Amino acid sequence: MKTKKLLARLAGFLNADQTAQRKELKSIRKVLKKLKAKERDLTTKLEETPPGDEYEEISQKLQVIYAQRRKGIERVREIKGRNKEQPSP
Repeated sequence: MKTKKLLARLAGFLNADQTAQRKELKSIRKVLKKLKAKERDLTTKLEETPPGDEYEEISQKLQVIYAQRRKGIERVREIKGRNKEQPSP
């Protein structure tokens, strides 16, 4: 294969990786928005609930949502950082 053709194939592979990363970012952000809305709802519900079994259950759900959002945000930062490190073709 000639150099031009090899470079074209390499560029195609790199663009495919970037496209997959963009799709992943988009889906993660969508999930993060839903989790944020659910977190707000549960926080409001928690403030209205008197201490007891239901209060503890809501509190645990909030902790899980917070942890999942944190993981999602870390993944977004990781992908963005990786995109900055790669030189543009």
